[in-house]
Amino acid sequence: MSKELNISSLTVGYNNKPTLKNISILSDKNMMIGVFGRNGQGKSTLLKTISGLLPPISGQFNFNGIDILNISEKERAKLLSIVSTTKSSIGAIKVQDFVAFGRFPYTNWLGINKVKDYQEIDKAIKLCKLERFANRNYDELSDGEKQKVNIARAIAQNTPLIILDEPTVHLDLINTIEVFKLLRELVKTHSKTVIISTHQMEYALQICDQIWLINEGKVESLSPAEIISQEKLTELFDDDLISFDKNSQSFRLK
Repeated sequence: MSKELNISSLTVGYNNKPTLKNISILSDKNMMIGVFGRNGQGKSTLLKTISGLLPPISGQFNFNGIDILNISEKERAKLLSIVSTTKSSIGAIKVQDFVAFGRFPYTNWLGINKVKDYQEIDKAIKLCKLERFANRNYDELSDGEKQKVNIARAIAQNTPLIILDEPTVHLDLINTIEVFKLLRELVKTHSKTVIISTHQMEYALQICDQIWLINEGKVESLSPAEIISQEKLTELFDDDLISFDKNSQSFRLK
């Protein structure tokens, strides 16, 4: 089987100072990929780089046979969409209009005017179960509701790859589970490839097909079963405070 996601000899960092070096990963498309690592290990730096938001120090990222890091911003926006964890206040804009931002790679200076655009917007709103919020102002929503709107905007962009950096960090338990279920549905039912960095490892191990584990400057690509059987999370959190129990697949205080 051909590998449609190919990270080759990629080094990432800021101001030519590497955070992660010589990353090489092969993955199939239409998978849900979790990115694990302690704070400050380079999760966000890696995702910003493969998203095109941060230039690589060296190396390549190819998706569907296309060199993602060496194409125009508009062409990249047709291949991947991004959901960040950054809270923002954008003023009095309706949810439906915010979701419509996802269609901008396909429109001209006149804006949205095609039936196809409105179909994609409506589909994204329904998929995220946001119909009752469509005419509400974005700034009036809760954090959980806003994050679903952010994901709907990415879905409306209709890209084969969606990258999310800590999308559940501000969410309560119910909203966290709903976001994970939605992302899983995008992979299984809508043939998306989803890459998500998260600290919600117990949930991610249940629904991800592959894990990129970042530890001590290295990135390993493993299945959830390998993560558990090889006790990789015990290595990641090897300290006097917590441990990972592979039988219950949960963290425990020592």
